[in-house]
Amino acid sequence: MKHQLLIKIFFSIAFLNGTALFAQDSTVQCKVALKDLEGKYTGGCKNGLAHGKGEAKGNHFYTGAFKKGLPNGKGTYYYSDQEYFTGNFQDGIKEGKGEMHYIENGKPDSLVKGYWSADEYRGKSYKTYNMVNVPFFDSIELEPSDGPGNSINIQTTATLNLFYVREVIATDGSFIKKLKNFSTKFSSNSSYELSRFPIKLMIIFSNGQQMQVELYKNADWDLKLFLNK
Repeated sequence: MKHQLLIKIFFSIAFLNGTALFAQDSTVQCKVALKDLEGKYTGGCKNGLAHGKGEAKGNHFYTGAFKKGLPNGKGTYYYSDQEYFTGNFQDGIKEGKGEMHYIENGKPDSLVKGYWSADEYRGKSYKTYNMVNVPFFDSIELEPSDGPGNSINIQTTATLNLFYVREVIATDGSFIKKLKNFSTKFSSNSSYELSRFPIKLMIIFSNGQQMQVELYKNADWDLKLFLNK
């Protein structure tokens, strides 16, 4: 009798604990951090945010990879019944290779294939930046980090007459912050924090020359300039 009572108590406690756990799990909200996708979400979750493979439906519909509440990686985003994009995303926007589909009743589907950066179509090759009015250098390298970021580091090197970065201005009104700026006899190094992407920058050198750079991709950028005279 005592043994049966203990069994009943055990299962009662287990049931109550299970019910409590179920109730706790059912109240957990997995947030999608993109306004047009807020509504119903099913899929992976981490720290209260959509993470991993999932589906989200609000004003728009998305199915694919999530990271920190936003589409990140491969997926398909439906803007409407007549328009959808399938391809790569970074932080909720189109970034990388993809296909944009346009559907019209009674007409063949229209398809645009290629590469996007900062949510804009860039053509048949992956273009993450643009440079104009480039001063004469023997070598120019501009590379984004693989993952997201918010900075640009500019390094100049010369064998003789070094001209360094005097100032960097955002010509589109974006906020930038100088992080560091130092130079030696043959090299200089300066870093700036960037507030948004895409961003248009004017780089002004100590000899008065200017260089315009437009950065599309959300990344930490590394610009290296070499002059052999």
